[in-house]
Amino acid sequence: MTTRVLMLFLASVVLYSCGSTLQTFEEALNSEIESTPIIPLAIDGIKDELDSDLLDNKFIVEYGSLENPLYNDKLDSIYEVLKNEKSILLDLADKQLYLDLLSRYNADTTYLTNIYMKTPKSGLPVTYVYDVKKNDLVFYTIENLGRNNIEEVSILEGATYRYVKQNLLKKKKETGTIKIIDDNSLALNISNDNFLKNKGLMSSKVKIQLKKISPLKIDYEEVIDSVLEVNSIVDTVYDTIYKSKFDASVKLFPKLNITEQSKLVVPVDIDLTENELVGWGYWVGLNRFNSIIWESDQENDMINFARQEFFGFDNDVLLQTSENENIKLKINDLSLDIRSLNYNVNYAFYKADSKIHKSKRRAEIVMSNLSHIYEYKLQLALVSVFLKERQVLVDKEIFIKKKFIKLTMNDDE
Repeated sequence: MTTRVLMLFLASVVLYSCGSTLQTFEEALNSEIESTPIIPLAIDGIKDELDSDLLDNKFIVEYGSLENPLYNDKLDSIYEVLKNEKSILLDLADKQLYLDLLSRYNADTTYLTNIYMKTPKSGLPVTYVYDVKKNDLVFYTIENLGRNNIEEVSILEGATYRYVKQNLLKKKKETGTIKIIDDNSLALNISNDNFLKNKGLMSSKVKIQLKKISPLKIDYEEVIDSVLEVNSIVDTVYDTIYKSKFDASVKLFPKLNITEQSKLVVPVDIDLTENELVGWGYWVGLNRFNSIIWESDQENDMINFARQEFFGFDNDVLLQTSENENIKLKINDLSLDIRSLNYNVNYAFYKADSKIHKSKRRAEIVMSNLSHIYEYKLQLALVSVFLKERQVLVDKEIFIKKKFIKLTMNDDE
């Protein structure tokens, strides 16, 4: 009985000691885990992503939370343009967008590889090469999934070894970060050179993940550029006004008729209103068979002819030429206006110069009957052209100089 009690007491002491040892070992592990990390906390969040799905290309580093979804969409759009076009212009009032871009997208993430493979045979290593740039951060995860050791896994920047792991034990995982020193190539080598392993025996399986974080540099400058804008402005327009009159009752009596006139002087007087006179003209029909189309004082050949000559249209309107050997026709031009190219002895059109002050009498049409016995009935048409100024509100495209923010994504550094 005494012996049995003693054995139970010894067993209790042993179990208590083992429990204390296990507890001490567990506390040591926790203490080691809670030690200060080498990688900064901001990058540590990136490192954790290595264990997540590498196909998640929406991974970004966020240093602030922007709650407005529309504002986030705008930031995303600007960022995409910067990545594709390398530069973008923003309104000067949008400076905050630049600041938020810097805080939200401080780096660009590229997933270099996600390899799952058997270790190589025949003693030759397997090599994968990637392009990297200065200050890139390369995060690696290397995991031996097999039951046999892997002879060597290495990562080289150019010709310099940045990571070497020899005799990677079974079921072991290696993680870490490499900061690229200069623009270079990055080579990943997997070697399993061993006599038995070269024969295909004692192979293993390896899983390797590489993720590259490239720091972004967005240059900021204020520039002045010309932009086309549509603005509503008060503009001055000019309406063309035509005035005309026609007289078919003009008579020239014979010389032997001393009670009536055989000579007429018709003044070409134009009423100068508040509108600007820009042209005037006349037509004289010396025979009964001469004619001119005159539907009204608003629609007739004289207005059509004046419009043609003033605006330089094609010569679609031709006034009749009229001559009579018994009638002497003379035009006394009292103006300094310019006659158009289409004229004849009995018609003409003049373009007026508003800069020169002139009287309302522009010319005199002098007609004399040379016959002693014949009376003639004549036709006389006059036209004048005015420009009437008025103010209207119009939408107009104009170039204006405007200050912008120019953002440029610099990939060289």
